[in-house]
Amino acid sequence: MNKNIRWYRSLYLGEEARRKKNIGKKLEGGMHPRLYLLALPSNRANVLDILPQPVLSQTHYQKLPVYVVGVAWTKREAMELAGKLVMEAYKATGTTDMAAYLGDDFLESPEFSDGRLYREWNLSSARITK
Repeated sequence: MNKNIRWYRSLYLGEEARRKKNIGKKLEGGMHPRLYLLALPSNRANVLDILPQPVLSQTHYQKLPVYVVGVAWTKREAMELAGKLVMEAYKATGTTDMAAYLGDDFLESPEFSDGRLYREWNLSSARITK
């Protein structure tokens, strides 16, 4: 996979992606056309980029840093996950500035400590400020 990818420490993972066996190995190598990555926007017109995993092997993406914040198994799941993430950011900050909301807690490889790759989606864990 692309060596310029940086992975959000509290990586968001869609329900279907969470159920897949060996999702870590799927992320690290090979081409998986149903695997989608949510990344910080590559331009100011976007809120998040939704990228099919095989796209990252293209020359264009080999030269640019890509900051992955979420993983989904299908395009539909990627869009739903992106919507949830944007709503969470908006509730917490009043804006959809994902970079400001998530900060700069990125790693060179996905973190698999204690067998967990994703952040649970529930209201009690959401970072909501009053």
